[in-house]
Amino acid sequence: MSIAELTDMELLQRIQQDDALAFEMLYLRLWEQLFVFAMKRLGSEDDAADVVQEVFASLWARRHALEIRGDNFKAYLFSAVKYKVINQVAAMLQNPQKLEQVRESLLPAVNNASEVVITKELETILKQEIQSLPGKMREVYLLYIEQHRTVADIAKSLSLSEQTVRNQLGLARKRLKRSLQHAMLLCFF
Repeated sequence: MSIAELTDMELLQRIQQDDALAFEMLYLRLWEQLFVFAMKRLGSEDDAADVVQEVFASLWARRHALEIRGDNFKAYLFSAVKYKVINQVAAMLQNPQKLEQVRESLLPAVNNASEVVITKELETILKQEIQSLPGKMREVYLLYIEQHRTVADIAKSLSLSEQTVRNQLGLARKRLKRSLQHAMLLCFF
């Protein structure tokens, strides 16, 4: 098996044994992805390249002490770049010339990224909460929301009264609303 065929974790194991060729392979494999990731956040090619270089230099310097669990070494590197980006932004905020760059390019990207993350978290919570509804209530709610069926149609197909369907929908909405309000408080504070 050639070194190019090794997984990231296998390369890490070789790097921990001072294998410079494995380090070079990992660098070539991941540098561009990490650079693009940093570039989107910093808006500067030079700053992004510096951040990625620092992460790889730190990786080599700390190779013997690294303990990465699981099989997600790539996620570890992206997290390292993320924290270096945060440090870079903090440094930029101290420099009046760079402050305008942060305002124009970085802050809107951070806000958009935060909104995407929060929306995905809320969607996940909503799906979990829908699944935790009692059986009949969940069935009524899903027929109404996902299949856009009317109260009368749901009542007929489930052999329930229309009032029972309305009651089930009302209870489901209250439970979901309460869960989402709680989740939103956690997301924003």
